Amino acid sequence: MTVLVFGGSSQIGHFLLPRLLASGEAVLALSRQPRPAQAGVTWLQGTLPDRMPRLPALSAIISFGPLQGLADWLAQATLADAPRVVATSSMSAESKRDSGVPAERALARRLRDGEAALAAACERHGCAWTVLRPTLVYGAGLDKSLTPIARRAMRLRLFPLPSGRGLRQPVHADDIAQAVLAALECPAAAGRILPIGGGE
Repeated sequence: MTVLVFGGSSQIGHFLLPRLLASGEAVLALSRQPRPAQAGVTWLQGTLPDRMPRLPALSAIISFGPLQGLADWLAQATLADAPRVVATSSMSAESKRDSGVPAERALARRLRDGEAALAAACERHGCAWTVLRPTLVYGAGLDKSLTPIARRAMRLRLFPLPSGRGLRQPVHADDIAQAVLAALECPAAAGRILPIGGGE
């Protein structure tokens, strides 16, 4: 298999790339910036949707970036085969749908529109697709939510409780990486949007 990964330098990519390599996959990873060489990973430079390099035949496409950009590229791409597509969205697509904050409702709408556009683009190519909706992601120290709070708590020796009444269910980036691999292997995951709120 040749797997193309968008967002390989993200915190989920940090855990996914070694897992793909360990399973013997040929891995291409796209980045906007040049990346240092990494054994087993071929880094390509480009951006979605319109500055993409030439690609070989792909068996799978994995994306941790904006869904609309991926959908726009797929809609115009010429694919030799019908690669399996697994992408992440966010539980905000559902949890913020009826928010009292207009910006949150707009975010939820953008996410759902991106999911629908991706499904349509995949169906045009005959690609099986799965969208994973994680909640608050942590795990590689790259997030801008839990990691800064934890660092501050370690420095101050005090854990500040953030304001707000909403409930949060953080999910580790490696659990999402494992869910991506499971979705690639599981025919029952095709054509589905799956919420993932934790290791289960």
